[in-house]
Amino acid sequence: SGLGHVTLPADDDGMIRRFTLCFSDEKSEPRYLHLMERVYRATRNGPSEASKAPCNSSQLLPLAERNSFQTISFASVAEGEVPSAFLKGKILLVGAVANGLGDQFPVPGDRQATMPGVEIMANGLSALRNQGFISPMPKPGQLAVSLGAVWVLLVGFWRWKPRTTLLMLAPMIALLLALSVLLLNNRIWFPPGAALLVLTLVYPLWGWRRLQATSNFMDTELQNFRSGPSDIPILGPQLGPVDIVTGQAEQLGYAIAYTRDLRRFISDALANLPDPMFITDLDGRVSFINKLAEAGIGDDALNLDVDTMLSRIVDEDHLGAVREYLAKPHPTGDHEYVHFTSRTGEVFALRRAPVLTDTGELRGHIHYLANITALAAAAEEREEVLELLSHDMRAPQAAILALLQDRPSEDQARRIATHARRTLALADNFVDLARMKAQEFMGEDVLIADIVNEASDNVWPLAKARQIACVIDDRSDSAFVHGEPSSLYRSFVNLLDNAIKYSPDNGTVSIALDRPTGSGTEMVSIAISDQGPGVANEMIASLFQRFAGTRDGARAGVKGTGLGLNFVAQVVERHRGSVTAKNLPNGGASFTILLPVADDSAED
Repeated sequence: SGLGHVTLPADDDGMIRRFTLCFSDEKSEPRYLHLMERVYRATRNGPSEASKAPCNSSQLLPLAERNSFQTISFASVAEGEVPSAFLKGKILLVGAVANGLGDQFPVPGDRQATMPGVEIMANGLSALRNQGFISPMPKPGQLAVSLGAVWVLLVGFWRWKPRTTLLMLAPMIALLLALSVLLLNNRIWFPPGAALLVLTLVYPLWGWRRLQATSNFMDTELQNFRSGPSDIPILGPQLGPVDIVTGQAEQLGYAIAYTRDLRRFISDALANLPDPMFITDLDGRVSFINKLAEAGIGDDALNLDVDTMLSRIVDEDHLGAVREYLAKPHPTGDHEYVHFTSRTGEVFALRRAPVLTDTGELRGHIHYLANITALAAAAEEREEVLELLSHDMRAPQAAILALLQDRPSEDQARRIATHARRTLALADNFVDLARMKAQEFMGEDVLIADIVNEASDNVWPLAKARQIACVIDDRSDSAFVHGEPSSLYRSFVNLLDNAIKYSPDNGTVSIALDRPTGSGTEMVSIAISDQGPGVANEMIASLFQRFAGTRDGARAGVKGTGLGLNFVAQVVERHRGSVTAKNLPNGGASFTILLPVADDSAED
């Protein structure tokens, strides 16, 4: 049928993997087809698809396992020992297969070292008949697969921890090998060597680069850390003989421990501040709150927005002013802080300051609430004192000076005495109130009836001048109270003075001492009643507050300051008692004081 060559070109490693279907000498014109191509054309009456490739181009040969093709003895065929039916329709290739007799070529594979040339020819003819030569993957595809694996690893360097990246390297190598085998089984050849080489080199190179960058970063940051001031007294560690990176790691560990201690120090200092404070982030949500603020707001204060948090603290009447203050970007001057009253009645000064990084970047705001309740009370008391001095105490003195310009008549003398007594009472009440706030309770057992009688004797001249009778009804059974005689005496004098002041001429002021029952505690009551116009209903609730005002319908020329009743309330509260006021059905007002009886009152 024809003459063909049987040349088998070897790769660089000496292995036979390729099949050259056309061979020609570059200097001569004749072209020689491979012997298996001649066989194919003789049996198929035409050229194979693989032979259409340029001459001298090679095809990757899919080699089956050794002895995959059936082998029979040539002598048996020649002597007619093989049935013709067995040979019919088959292509016979004649060649030596025994080791040492014919040509043997090294071929790739796990279980085969060499393969006879005639068997390699059989593999080639089978590939021609089945169009089963291995096609190399195109260069762009090889480049895409190789670089894709590298880029996956590079992304892993950026996103994963170093140990995770190292653990992922082995599966990626196995995946490339498995992909190469899978493609080879489908007659596509992908050489994994370049991709494997890059994978094995990129990890140590990237690790070195990362280590160098980390070392430079630690060195720079440690220098900045050591150059800064020491905020808390913490000693640094003594480093032993270690390499540079280990030394930097130890120094970094010390810096982290120092920062952790500093953070704990600042956190404890903020948490234990004597006033409430909290910190908000850029979104206006609470990111830190100290113990005092948390106690007044609740455990769920973290992550609350600042408006919700303030609505839990600030009284509704002051909430608008606080929101207006916080709306200002940079409060300065008179707007550096804002006063408000809390829902519990305390007075606070809220001040906000920015939280900045070392580079000046805004990260949030710190809100400090200074409790100025005592200062506010002192300021209010100062205003009240100024009002007292400027109005109530100046008016009597001016009236006295006016009456003294001429020789006073008997009526003028009486009016002078009244104004002088009023000024003296105001001064005494004010001084006694101040003394009570400054001194501790110094009590002794006193007979309450004696103090009431002494107070009644004190106001007798006032009552006598207007023909008012002070009637005492003592049913106290000689009750003793543990108290301060002087302040109790002043309280009864104030109540009796008011009763006489608001009673009509020739009237009666009743003083009733009794031992009420049913309260569970032994008490003594002192009720002082007058026959005056009574107290306006809307004033009864605030009657004992300082400067509460005067009674409606009071007798002309009689004015009250409210300081005396406030003094009475302060004294009674100091003695663990109570004082109430009410209007009597038949006219007049009644003031009742309840005081606890001393333990030894029964013996006396």
